[in-house]
Amino acid sequence: MLNLLERNLFNKILTVIVLSTVLFSFLLEYVANLFPCKLCLYQRYLWIILLLICTLNIFKNNNKKYVEIIILFLLGVILSLSFYHSGIEFGFFKNIVSCSSDNNMVNSIEELDYIIRNTQNNNCAYPKFRVLNFSLSNLSFFFSTALFLLSLKAYKKNIFK
Repeated sequence: MLNLLERNLFNKILTVIVLSTVLFSFLLEYVANLFPCKLCLYQRYLWIILLLICTLNIFKNNNKKYVEIIILFLLGVILSLSFYHSGIEFGFFKNIVSCSSDNNMVNSIEELDYIIRNTQNNNCAYPKFRVLNFSLSNLSFFFSTALFLLSLKAYKKNIFK
């Protein structure tokens, strides 16, 4: 019974952490005007899905094996995507996801000038914000690795029975 109580507490803590991560990403976008690239948006969508599943897991309070597997799977995908994003920033990987805007045909210098001045640079290879010399994708990688390992430790007895 203690194991079930510990998992319930872990699920609540995980939900609060994931909620704060999602809120922080929206805070950076709408308050600090840091517009995310496509990879950042994909990660945000995954965090939101993870938040919904964690919230349902708390309110349903069923601690089913498949829900914990889905949580681990989502954390693994977030971990992989943030590793790939960090690798792009360090130049280890070539970006296969187009993070820049679409190529537009222009007919005049004025149109080109307008496009250049009004297009936001959302290239994945150039981080716009750093904390202690780590980009947000680096921090996401460290954070998702820690959450994945903690979740694996918390759920291993239920999953690998």
